[in-house]
Amino acid sequence: MERGTLERYDVAIINGKVADVVRGNFIKKNIGVTKDKITAITTAEIRGKITIDAAGMVVSPGFIDFHSHVDGNKYSATCLVKQGGTTTLGGERNLNSKAIRRIEEEGFIVNQGFSISQSFVLRNAVGISDADRPATDQEIKAMADLATRFMEYGAFGICFGLELVPGTSLKEILSLAEVAKNYDRPLLIHLRKDGREGLKYFDEIIKVTEETGVSVQILQLMYMVGIGGAMPAALEIIEEARSRGLDITADSGVYDAFSACIGTGIFEDGWEKEYSNTSVNDLLIASGIHMGKYCDADLFKLLREQYPETLVTAFVCDVEAIGMALKKDYVYVSTNAAEGPHYPGIGAPEVSGTFPRLLGRYVREDREISLMDAIRKITILPAKRFGLEDKGSIELNKNADLVIFDINRIIDRADFIGRGRPDASPEGIEYVIVNGKIVVNKNELTENCYSGKLIRRNGV
Repeated sequence: MERGTLERYDVAIINGKVADVVRGNFIKKNIGVTKDKITAITTAEIRGKITIDAAGMVVSPGFIDFHSHVDGNKYSATCLVKQGGTTTLGGERNLNSKAIRRIEEEGFIVNQGFSISQSFVLRNAVGISDADRPATDQEIKAMADLATRFMEYGAFGICFGLELVPGTSLKEILSLAEVAKNYDRPLLIHLRKDGREGLKYFDEIIKVTEETGVSVQILQLMYMVGIGGAMPAALEIIEEARSRGLDITADSGVYDAFSACIGTGIFEDGWEKEYSNTSVNDLLIASGIHMGKYCDADLFKLLREQYPETLVTAFVCDVEAIGMALKKDYVYVSTNAAEGPHYPGIGAPEVSGTFPRLLGRYVREDREISLMDAIRKITILPAKRFGLEDKGSIELNKNADLVIFDINRIIDRADFIGRGRPDASPEGIEYVIVNGKIVVNKNELTENCYSGKLIRRNGV
């Protein structure tokens, strides 16, 4: 990185292999950035106040993590931006009005948007504390009215954690789906069950789409049905629905395990039956005083009863299911990152490693998908899905959210507690630019690391 005397651009990126995700190819171009916008894409020689020579590297749109739990937390955002994430959508649990005001006033490390949670916001707001209780007609109307206010405020969708709130009725989903449809926003839905048991609950999602016309994003396909050999059947169900014109897409993680709080409904009695050849001994404790240990029956019972917020990692997923999902053009990639505590050394590797693992392992090493297809899954496809009109591609006057990486070196170094550090920084990401400011330089955060903004749908 050089500081030049020609100051036509604030940042100039020269000699890079630019990912043109609109046309689906790579082009050798120079990029000029002025303030927070891309203002030049050219073969002409350019210089800027700061000039980055990207020879031998890929210049990509910033990666969009549309389902995570960063939710305004600076530590989690630091992990995300170091792996190339420039925009995150969250709000399922922890993004409150105080955090939103702070981001508006102070900026943030990445761009932060939010979806509204049916499970943890809307139901709580109307006084439903019992996850097993269906909402009354009056409560459903109140939730729909509140959801409408959030849509007006700029929420990107409505999120349902049906496995965690089993009392949610079809009537409740349909009512909120009508709200989302009226604003052209998607529903983001976790299935009611995991593994092969979860396959029968696709019918509910399909029915909602058929009756309302709402778009649906099925969340974390790998961690829901990449278990017990269920992935092929799940993909077949989605494809049959899509063949009838239903707007259903999905996203997947790239690890063969998932993390959740041990006290949630995921681990209710009989949970092992949803997964093939699974027991409590497959649960690695990822937070608290027993961190790094595997569960046994007694410890599992103790933690569920007395420490339900303890994060555990379940090693129950089918490795081959990752590639199956990634090959589908309707399956994008998100991190689901930072579920549980936001502290150094705690949690799961998704928050630091998802995108480098996608590009390093599944593109370069295993050749499951092409580099362009992988980049599109984390840039233009989610940008289009969620109405991020100024993001997701390298075009004139788009936001200058950019990632510069070495495809020959990029890889994740994060791992699950007990096997490594979940927040270990990746290799191969040279620069990350958020709204025209260099936030990551050679894997280190810079002083200009609060150029991220609070973002809302339709810019409201």
